Amino acid sequence: MDDRTDPTPSRFLRLVLRADALATSRIGILTLIPLLLVLVGTDTVVGHVAAGALFAALVAVGVVGRRWDRPTS
Repeated sequence: MDDRTDPTPSRFLRLVLRADALATSRIGILTLIPLLLVLVGTDTVVGHVAAGALFAALVAVGVVGRRWDRPTS
């Protein structure tokens, strides 16, 4: 079977989909929002950069998760 038509996700994609499931779950949201606020609240450049990187990673994981969930027809 051709790799492009194989419906089984790769290991990396499975990891990304698990991160998406955690980020969109209730406990994930209740953990990530305070974490982002604490990082920004440190009022340091490192805290702001870490919060920005974490937020960007969450957005990227969410986009991949939504694309994977989208039905292909």
